[in-house]
Amino acid sequence: MRISPKVIFIVIGLISILIISLILRPNEEHKQKEDPTTVNYEKLDDIVFDVRVKEVFKGDLVKSISANGLVKAYRELDVVSNITNYIDRIFISEGQFVNRGDLLIKFDDNEQKIALSEAEVTLLNAKIEYGFLTKEEARSVDIKAADSIKSELLKLENFFNENKITEEEYLKLKEKLDLALIFTGAKRDEILLNKSGLTNAINSMNRAKLNLSYTEIKAPFSGVIADLNLVPRQRISSGEKLFKLLDISKLQIDVGILENEINQVNIGNKAIIKLNAIPGKVYLGKVININPKIDPETKTCRVTVEITNNDNKIKPGMFATLQIETEILKNRVLIPNDALLVRDKRNLVFLVDDNLAKWQYVMIGEHNEQYTEILEGVSPGHFVIIEGHYNLAHDSKIRIIED
Repeated sequence: MRISPKVIFIVIGLISILIISLILRPNEEHKQKEDPTTVNYEKLDDIVFDVRVKEVFKGDLVKSISANGLVKAYRELDVVSNITNYIDRIFISEGQFVNRGDLLIKFDDNEQKIALSEAEVTLLNAKIEYGFLTKEEARSVDIKAADSIKSELLKLENFFNENKITEEEYLKLKEKLDLALIFTGAKRDEILLNKSGLTNAINSMNRAKLNLSYTEIKAPFSGVIADLNLVPRQRISSGEKLFKLLDISKLQIDVGILENEINQVNIGNKAIIKLNAIPGKVYLGKVININPKIDPETKTCRVTVEITNNDNKIKPGMFATLQIETEILKNRVLIPNDALLVRDKRNLVFLVDDNLAKWQYVMIGEHNEQYTEILEGVSPGHFVIIEGHYNLAHDSKIRIIED
């Protein structure tokens, strides 16, 4: 019997399809076994799900606001020179801790010492001149007239402080009374001091002492030296920055809180602080300042949080993430946020009943970054599934994995 070419072609095609399907079928079965999200709900009795659980408990739910900011020193001062001079000695290095009053930098003081010596000579000559004038111009004082004028000066001072007269009127009347007081002899000593040059000599002496004190740079408070880049014999100009002094015994973080949240923040509120540069470490701080105005551009209010630096690991300029506590809700039934699921727009959890998972709808209340308040559905002492529950159904078999 003769077989037509068409029949032969069909047979060959069927055989080819059969061979290809046999080759691909194991790969498809292998893929199904490898996909952990593929669950055959018709065979749930044969599947045991590994899960992790947490106990429902009653506790305080701490509400908070998240914020970011940069760490800054508690006090930061640019130390500058008050004189133009050469550096003689440097007693500090960058990063060194210094105590209040420590000598940090010494300038060349030869010029200032000479000026002080000249001022001392001038002062001595002025004292001698004052002594001669005192003997030559001795005269009595009209005490009654002087007391009357002093009383008028006191009244004038009170009128001015109470805004009863203008400043122009006050100065004009005071000048007249001062002049009258001079002629009573009550200001004789002041006149002799000026006439002898003693007053100017005393001022010159004090100025020379002050300039000499500027040749020593001392620490105004205890702290750490930063931005130091000086060498001996370097010439420094008056007003030039020498280095920074940082007080890092305590640190501060300025954060911006949105205007619709700022009323929830109060001075004294606690803050939980994490630093990117120090992973795994949590620091505690508190709110110490709240700016009384809102920034019109960012619509935020500046809040300052203070943090102690006991281990000296925190450095100014580090980036910080904060959780600022705003409210503490007492005695609430709480579950971890990971336990909460939403199906068909309803909140639910899976409870543990021996080796089975029980589907349970819940009514939720407030929540924070870690926990959710449960108003209805579960009670303290129940165990909720927090991991491995996305593919569960009611009465699924489970095996609890310990942490």
